[in-house]
Amino acid sequence: MSSSSQLEVEYEDMVDRHELYAKYGIAAEAAQLFETELSTLLLALRGLENDWHVVPNAAAAREVLNSIDRSTLGRVLNDLKRHIAIEGDLDEEFSSALKARNRLMHSFFERHSLKIQTEGGRREMIADLDGLHRELFTAWRAADKLTTIVSAVVQHAAQGRPYTA
Repeated sequence: MSSSSQLEVEYEDMVDRHELYAKYGIAAEAAQLFETELSTLLLALRGLENDWHVVPNAAAAREVLNSIDRSTLGRVLNDLKRHIAIEGDLDEEFSSALKARNRLMHSFFERHSLKIQTEGGRREMIADLDGLHRELFTAWRAADKLTTIVSAVVQHAAQGRPYTA
């Protein structure tokens, strides 16, 4: 007669939960990378705007960075739009990623409610997390490309050379 302890029975079920929590962490990482990239881009643009590449101003840069760090992702995105044109597909991609990030961070488990209790529900949650991750990862990569371009502009400006793509 084989008898499983309650802990063993619960642990069998935890494998799926571990995968779910790992997928949540991976999606959260992509969200954080996206947010960090947009913040870096905004800081670089503010530095370019204030000619910190010509006359460095660490105190002013720290103040701007602190302000960015206190901002929501939506505010950072809106501030970016005041400095560069983010239009068309890219605007839609960033806006959608903002919604995905907010849903992930603020309502993912609430939205899925008791689905975590069943294998089918956990599969549905994992599929949702995979979709959120793809969306956030794609937006992060697009933001990374913008930051790379702006960094090149700043480097060229610091050397007194015009930037050409």
